[in-house]
Amino acid sequence: TMKNLLLLVLATFAISCCNKGDDEQPKTELEKLPPATQTGANTAGCLVNGVAFLPKGYITTGNLVCNYIDGEDFVLSIGERIIQGSSDIMRDVSFGSQNQNLHDNVGTTYTLGKNNFDGNSKYGNYIIYDNNSSSEINYETNSIVTGEFKITYHNFNNAIISGTFWFDAINSNGEIVKVREGRFDMHY
Repeated sequence: TMKNLLLLVLATFAISCCNKGDDEQPKTELEKLPPATQTGANTAGCLVNGVAFLPKGYITTGNLVCNYIDGEDFVLSIGERIIQGSSDIMRDVSFGSQNQNLHDNVGTTYTLGKNNFDGNSKYGNYIIYDNNSSSEINYETNSIVTGEFKITYHNFNNAIISGTFWFDAINSNGEIVKVREGRFDMHY
C-alpha cells in the first residue's frame, strides 16, 4: 500500500543519513598537517610528540616565519599561541642553518645538532613560553640528541624553499620532545 511504501522510503532515507555521518572518520594527527608541496604555498607543520603542530594565534613577529639571508643563513619558525582564560602560552618549533648555501644543494640531508653560535651551526629548538609568568622551557638539539632537515625544492630566483625535517630536542631536566613529519613550503 501507499502508506507502507512511504514508510519504507522514509526508513531508507533515515538509515542512509545516519550512515553518512558514520563513514566520516576524524582526521589523524598526520592528516592535519599541510601537504608536502613545492609551490611556495607558505605552509608548514609537524608533529610534536605525536600531536599536529601548526601556526596558530597572534604572535607579534608572526606565527610562520622563514628567512634565508644572503643565501647563507636559513631559519624556519612555526609558532602557536593559545590564550585560554588566564593562560597565555606560546610554543615554537624552529630550526636553522648558518653559513650554508642551500640553493646549490637540493636533496642534501643536513644534521641538526648543537648550536655553537659560531656561524656554522645547524640546530633545532622547541620552546614553551608562558607570557604571564615569563617562564620559558627550552628544548634543543645537541651533539647527541639530533635531527635532520632536507631541502626538497629551492627556486632561488623566486625565493621559494621546500623541505622536510625531524628532530629530538632535550631540556635542562633531561626531558626529550620528539618533532616528526615536519614539512614546509615557503617564500622567503
